[in-house]
Amino acid sequence: MSEHRVRVDSLVDLSKIRRDGRPPTPAELRAALPNGWKLDDDGEHAVRDLRLFFSQSWVLVLGLVMFGAAGIGLFITTFPRGERALWRVAILIGVMVVIGGVIGPLITRALNRRR
Repeated sequence: MSEHRVRVDSLVDLSKIRRDGRPPTPAELRAALPNGWKLDDDGEHAVRDLRLFFSQSWVLVLGLVMFGAAGIGLFITTFPRGERALWRVAILIGVMVVIGGVIGPLITRALNRRR
């Protein structure tokens, strides 16, 4: 069994989904699962949905690549040559790592909490 495979009742309160004492349908279970999870074929377990990266995060990755390429294209002639250029590139990469790796997820979590 995969470590990413868990019982549906550990992710969703089944008592809120049940109506008239009948068990929830697979469609109701799929709708109740949190983002990043999908219903397994047996209908009793949920597995991590690895398609989530391709369905949502590709916008962030594509935006970073496009704006980075545009920034390099606009400012390539203003970059100094030699050792100063290496230091400036290192600083810019450090800033991008901080923004993309720390600040970006904080903003995403804050926006997801508002839902």
